[in-house]
Amino acid sequence: MNKELIINTYEDNILLFKENLIGTLENNILRYENENDSFLIDLQKQTLIKENLESILEIHPKKALLTVKELEKTWDIPLNSHTFIHDSNKIIISYLLESQEKPLKIEIEMSEEHES
Repeated sequence: MNKELIINTYEDNILLFKENLIGTLENNILRYENENDSFLIDLQKQTLIKENLESILEIHPKKALLTVKELEKTWDIPLNSHTFIHDSNKIIISYLLESQEKPLKIEIEMSEEHES
């Protein structure tokens, strides 16, 4: 099912950018893409997977993994914090990797796609 998405990305509660995108929600999995990355959010497992040409970053409730495609290697990345909130049509994911100075937060508001 197609969804209109309003996505706000924050670093330490400062808005970095806002995007209006179309995504699909099927079997509790939300998928969407922007100019650089594709995203897969599993609402049941509370995971975020962000993929681009170079790498895949997986944020799980208790761990993070980074895969560098060119090297075909995956590393565990220490995860200092992880919050995943799903409330009807809103998803909030925040995380702080050990390598980050400030936490990242992604807020997604979903609504049904309307035909114009």
